[in-house]
Amino acid sequence: MQLAPLQPLQHRRDVAGLCVTYKILKQGAPHLAILRQPWATPHSYSTRDAHKRDQQLIVPFARTETFFRSFLPRYSRLWNRVVRQTDMHQVATLHIFKCAVNAWLMPSGHN
Repeated sequence: MQLAPLQPLQHRRDVAGLCVTYKILKQGAPHLAILRQPWATPHSYSTRDAHKRDQQLIVPFARTETFFRSFLPRYSRLWNRVVRQTDMHQVATLHIFKCAVNAWLMPSGHN
């Protein structure tokens, strides 16, 4: 029997962080409402990605490296990459989203 390779801790954190962001935005988890970021404003002109702009978040400004790596800026930026590069943010369930994010974040995936 061959065991699956261990995933790096940062990979697991990123999957968990994106799942929390999904819960906040798509499932309206009231206990996580404090973490909700506002939606980005749509462009006033048409572009290839204009239809995805309304699913992106405003990334909070970070003055320090410590805040830059904290939950809100990090996962707002990562969520915006998910929205720009895939359609997995539109799936119906958290489980499907988690599986898709896990595959997308694999080293041979998008990076």
